[in-house]
Amino acid sequence: MSKDENCKPDLEDLFDDFAHPNPQIKEEAYLKMSRHWPEESMPRLLANLDQTDIELRRASVKALGVFGGRSLLPLAQIFHASENRIVRTSCLKAFVQVAAKFPGEAFPKEAMEVVELALQDDIPELILTVVPLLSLLGKQGLPLLLQSCKSKNILLAAIAVTALGEVDDPAVEACLKELQADDLIDDLLGGSVIDALNTFEQRNAGKPSTQ
Repeated sequence: MSKDENCKPDLEDLFDDFAHPNPQIKEEAYLKMSRHWPEESMPRLLANLDQTDIELRRASVKALGVFGGRSLLPLAQIFHASENRIVRTSCLKAFVQVAAKFPGEAFPKEAMEVVELALQDDIPELILTVVPLLSLLGKQGLPLLLQSCKSKNILLAAIAVTALGEVDDPAVEACLKELQADDLIDDLLGGSVIDALNTFEQRNAGKPSTQ
């Protein structure tokens, strides 16, 4: 057994490390919390999502990401139960952390229902968080990303289009060209489509032909 496993860190000391200016020390605190105190720390981290202390809230969001799939269902429940935009946005930001730290792991149905609800909301903070999440979810997020490009919410559509430009999938080019051919497209969205197509084509220019 390793020395680290024998010497269980104090949970309060780990929470104190949230205020440390060194991001590596914070990251170590998140990992130790997940490894040694999962049952005790997660409820406290979830409770911090409505904290007025921004740094504590941000640190708690990042810590929840280290817990991976274990944190998704509790986060989904909090999202549904709260009308507070800060809490809801924090839940989505924690989703982003999970997706970034555990790439390729599918989100459960309950978490994807939260994502779909966020896409239907007009709150900019939610939109600016949920679209990058869709990008991180890869194939699982692509259908919703393609759908969002045709949203009547121009902010959502424009951000989704920009995100699509970074996705390597044949459906992306077809969607972008369909939008480009729309004579009634909003000017802001049209500009985003052109930029996304350029990004998509530049990235694929050096790839060998599959024909």
